[in-house]
Amino acid sequence: MEVFAPVVFEPYRPREWPASRSLLLDDLPFSVRFADGGPPRIVFRVFCAMGSENGRAKIWRMEAFPSKSQADWEAFGHRLEGAPERVVCDNDSGLTRAVRARFPHAELYLCEWHLRHALERLMKNIRAQQPQHKETIDELLPQVATAFTGPSFWAPFLERAHAAGIARVSDWLNSTGRIVEDQFGRRGPRSTRGADTPLSASPMDAFINPVRDSIRPRAYGLKNRERTNRMLMLMQLHANRRDDERAYVRHIRDQLESNQGRPRVTRRAIVDVDRVASLR
Repeated sequence: MEVFAPVVFEPYRPREWPASRSLLLDDLPFSVRFADGGPPRIVFRVFCAMGSENGRAKIWRMEAFPSKSQADWEAFGHRLEGAPERVVCDNDSGLTRAVRARFPHAELYLCEWHLRHALERLMKNIRAQQPQHKETIDELLPQVATAFTGPSFWAPFLERAHAAGIARVSDWLNSTGRIVEDQFGRRGPRSTRGADTPLSASPMDAFINPVRDSIRPRAYGLKNRERTNRMLMLMQLHANRRDDERAYVRHIRDQLESNQGRPRVTRRAIVDVDRVASLR
């Protein structure tokens, strides 16, 4: 894998971010248990980007990082040239700051799925922590999904939620809720909104859920970042249906013939300095 994954990936490697419509960004966190007996801890994340080419969605890039800091997201953004017209992502401060820094002219659209579930989680926490609001939350919570469908449902929900007198809910609606209102004005009517203008990052799920399921059982053993990223090259080819064994053979043979029959990288050559794991 570490020797030939870059060889078979190279013909399909994107050189630029998609120049039109939406680039979807999300990350997959991976946790492991340690010998100290504490709860599982997130040790690395796989950043994922999805775009579309010729009307077909595809994974544009996947890469492992030890954190989800702004610096890491900016590094991810700088891996390719160019910039998309629109970026859809979670309302994570490091990610959104990185998007604004790397793609200053792109429209930033926060994933409505994440926004909606953030409000629902807040309400559920209030319900558990402040029993005096249980009845009110039980009435408001089922209305959240409908409220996110558009301004005609959002406005009356906003009125009812503020009237409930729950400070934490009102604070959320007065801050993050204003983002929701702004995005209602930018997304346009459903009848004119194409498939390449998603309102959330959820279209990525069909591509990245198998990646999550494959890595999760072996996350503890993935400690070298470069080898992990070479594995992700193969997973990206598989997700995009580019994992053709005959093509692999052809690309590997061409590379070997151009180098006197020897690979350009020897096995086990990719190691961490001083045995300090680069994904920990």
